[in-house]
Amino acid sequence: MTTRPTASDRPLDQCLDAFWQGEFALRPPDAPAERPDPALDHLGPSGIPARGRDLADLLAPDYRRLVEAD
Repeated sequence: MTTRPTASDRPLDQCLDAFWQGEFALRPPDAPAERPDPALDHLGPSGIPARGRDLADLLAPDYRRLVEAD
C-alpha cells in the first residue's frame, strides 16, 4: 500500500484541485482594524483649491464612505 503524498510534496499542477480549500485568514483575528483611508494620509494636500478648501479635504469624507461600504 502506498501513502498519498501531502500537498506540499506534490507538484503544483497536481494540487490545483485543492488550492483554495482550507480555512485561513489574511489577518489574525486579534489584529487591530486598519483605517480605511491610509492613501489619504500619504497623499497630503492636493494643491487644488475648491470653494476655499483643498480638494483632498473636500473629497476625504466621500472616499471614506466608499471604502467602508460593503
